[in-house]
Amino acid sequence: MLKNELLDEIKTLCNKNTALEICGFIVQDNNVYKFIQIENKHPSKENNFLISPKDYLNIKNKFKIIYLFHSHPHSQNFSKIDFQYQKYHNLNMLMYDIKNDIFKEMKCKY
Repeated sequence: MLKNELLDEIKTLCNKNTALEICGFIVQDNNVYKFIQIENKHPSKENNFLISPKDYLNIKNKFKIIYLFHSHPHSQNFSKIDFQYQKYHNLNMLMYDIKNDIFKEMKCKY
């Protein structure tokens, strides 16, 4: 279970720039969960996110990934592309809906 302090840290970061999707990973490092922000490489950051393969492999090789994370500035539900990312990477996904101030989780089924 993620601690409120970690979720508050993520919310604060997302609310600093509510026009763009923020992305990263929630990882486990020596039994401690932490958030690692990754640069959003998508050309349309207002409605999408993209993590470079290099950044993904760097995190995957150093930590146990608990969630792939991103924010939604304008929409409240996971997108079709979010479902494709989650299935392709076989990772749990956590999304922060900025507008409604709520976290949503999508667990792997595979």
